[in-house]
Amino acid sequence: MFPLRALALLVAVFAPVSQADRPTLNPEQSRSLVLAALTQQQRKLPGIEAETFNNPHSSRFTFYTVVWAAGEDQSVVVGNYAVDPYTGDVWSATSACDELSNSRLRALQKTVRQGLKLSKSEYKLLRTKGPLCD
Repeated sequence: MFPLRALALLVAVFAPVSQADRPTLNPEQSRSLVLAALTQQQRKLPGIEAETFNNPHSSRFTFYTVVWAAGEDQSVVVGNYAVDPYTGDVWSATSACDELSNSRLRALQKTVRQGLKLSKSEYKLLRTKGPLCD
C-alpha cells in the first residue's frame, strides 16, 4: 500500500503542467501586452488601438491588429500580433517566428506572469513556438 501512495504523490508532484489546468490572460491583459510590444514611436501614434481578430488556423493564440487614426494616403495598420494567453509571449502574426521583446514588454510580462502564478519552471513547460514557426 505504501508504494502506491508514494507513486501517487510523485505523479502529483512531477506531473507535467497542462494548459487546461492553468489560468489564462484576459483580453485586456493580452491587449496591454500587444501595446507594450510596440516601439515608442508606434505607441505615440494618434488613436492607437489593438483590435482582436479570429485566426481559424491557430486556437492557441489570441490575435490582434493594431491600428491608428491615419491620415489620408497612410496605412491604418501598424501590425498584426499573436499573444500566448498561457505565457504572455507576444509574436508577430505576419513574420515567421518573430517573438517581440523590449524592456516595457518584459516588465509587463513579469507582472502578468506573477498574476497567473506562473513559475519559471511552469513557464518553460508551457512555452511554445509562435503561430508561424514551423
